[in-house]
Amino acid sequence: MKNQTGTAWLLCIVWITAFSAVVLITLTCEQESTGFHGIAETREIMISSESPVEIRRINVVEGQSVLKGQMLVELVSPELTIRINHISHQLEQLRAQKGVNKGEIRSKIRQLKAEKASRTSEIRNQIRQLENQYNLNKELTSGLKSISGFGEIAQSGASNPITLKIESLRQELALSVKPLNIQTELLQKSLNASGSPIKIQVRQLEKELALLKQENGKLNIYAQIAGIIGSVNFKPREKVAPFAPIVTLHTKNPSFVKGYIHENVYTRMGVGKKVRITSQADSTSRTTGTVVGVGARIVEYPVRLRKNPDIQAWGREVVIRILESNQFILGEKVSICSSEQKTATLLSRLKGIFLPGETYAESRSPELSETSEKKEPDLVSLTPLITEEIEASALLWLEDIDRYMILSDDTPGKKPLVFLMDKQGKITKETSIRGLGKISDMESAAIGDNGTVYIASSLSRNKKGKLGKSRRLLIAAERKGENFKLIRKTDLYALLKKSANRNRNKDWARFVLDGMKNRSVDIEGMFYHAGALHLGFKSPFKSGDSVILKIDRVEEMFRKGKPDDDQISLWKTVSLKADDASPRECISDLFRYNGTLYIAGVSDEKSAGRKSGSIWQMDEHTGKVARIATFDGLRPEGIAAGGEADTLTVSFDQGNGNPSQFAKVKLAL
Repeated sequence: MKNQTGTAWLLCIVWITAFSAVVLITLTCEQESTGFHGIAETREIMISSESPVEIRRINVVEGQSVLKGQMLVELVSPELTIRINHISHQLEQLRAQKGVNKGEIRSKIRQLKAEKASRTSEIRNQIRQLENQYNLNKELTSGLKSISGFGEIAQSGASNPITLKIESLRQELALSVKPLNIQTELLQKSLNASGSPIKIQVRQLEKELALLKQENGKLNIYAQIAGIIGSVNFKPREKVAPFAPIVTLHTKNPSFVKGYIHENVYTRMGVGKKVRITSQADSTSRTTGTVVGVGARIVEYPVRLRKNPDIQAWGREVVIRILESNQFILGEKVSICSSEQKTATLLSRLKGIFLPGETYAESRSPELSETSEKKEPDLVSLTPLITEEIEASALLWLEDIDRYMILSDDTPGKKPLVFLMDKQGKITKETSIRGLGKISDMESAAIGDNGTVYIASSLSRNKKGKLGKSRRLLIAAERKGENFKLIRKTDLYALLKKSANRNRNKDWARFVLDGMKNRSVDIEGMFYHAGALHLGFKSPFKSGDSVILKIDRVEEMFRKGKPDDDQISLWKTVSLKADDASPRECISDLFRYNGTLYIAGVSDEKSAGRKSGSIWQMDEHTGKVARIATFDGLRPEGIAAGGEADTLTVSFDQGNGNPSQFAKVKLAL
């Protein structure tokens, strides 16, 4: 009996031990599923040409460090050279032909004038001879009394053959000169008009030649980023087909990690989650990252990450953005684990063992849409920094001097004032744009190529309904350190109006003309990209949506003083409205950062009943937007980035003499 009891207890202990081991193994396996492996990679730029070219010179070698803007490859296009030479010869021929034609006409005019002078001189000589003879006859006959009657007849000239002949010669002179005058006049008109068709051809060819020379000047390849030359695929004097990679360029350090989660492993890895990344070769080399993408399909593992290279493995891709200041080597194997340790109760884990549910990776954030909105409050951190006595309307980050540039839409005496602010929110300097007299209602700013600063007035009317010249300006300023100097300025209102009148059949032109007619034009946002300025209209709306116009080749427009008909277009219309219950917002600023467009929107106080605003994120390909931050009681007027990584700085103009405020918005990447 005792043996049976001992055996039962022993069997019970064995079962309990086995059950505990199974539970422990299961819990351990689940805990280990938060870690996986990946490879440190970087963004690689493939540099190519859109047209067939020939390599003239290569200034770099593989593995060389280069700076942004450094010349990498010098190219020459035989087709472009032939075309330039052909047009140059055409211009020379037209100019020569123009000279020959005018020379022939001038020669004919001189010939006719000489003929006229000769004919006139000849007939007048005959008339003078006859007049002298007539006068002599009168003198001879006047002293003869016997023929006094004849003298009276001679004096009267009646039926006198000499007088008749003189009259005949005068008529002949008039008849001879008239056709010569007509021919001369016709030739003079022909001379004046002879160059017109040729002038038109010359102007067209000169314009085409300038464009070709400009395109020829763009053949040289410059580094778009500071980094390392990956590969050089051609040698000097080799011909290159269109879009064939000539040089590859990548950043010095890896910019992201691509990890793989095995298909049989349970994980809650999702977009926005923070992770720790450690080198498998050196455990002291580590950094943090943020998940920016979780694959929606199962793919094959890279051979390097397989435990056995001969056995295929499958899983989901996870893309993680890492800090630029990492010590990883390109292509290095790393270990990835979640930096957010979630604790679960023993009961919940046991429940998962006995009542298993579906196992899946956390779903990605919803795609951007007109009504989608991120609800998590931890995605936005609003920290007021400082209060200053300026009405901040636009904001730019100036990296070289480590300062923010702030514009105010109301300055004393309409002075072109610029304020500089440090990262702590302290105004360190007040300066002005040298060479610019007056400008008012500065509402938007952008940085273009070579550091050029573009500033635009709102084009809106003041409280009295007036639109002065100082409220209609678009300027380009050169900046050296903390000093600003005017380069160019134009009357943006007049420029848009004239161009719209020439293009009345286009959507953007009708939009602009309607806004000007209703006196509702108000531009408050602007950003620069690829040589074009994009203008965001606070009002009017187009079918309920906010409008962004695009001005291509803005520097060319400044030089010419007017845009070509193809330079202005309607770039996007966006609806800044999350749902039917929320108020519609209008554009108060635009900012493009890391390939993403951010829009500051403010509500209409009359319809909303209170001050409020938001920061929106737009997908440039679809035009859809999602709200990423909201501000109750605040109206965002400016957006900038650069002071802190993945952080937007937002300025708020409270109006009515209230001081401006500034805040930080942390981006959830």
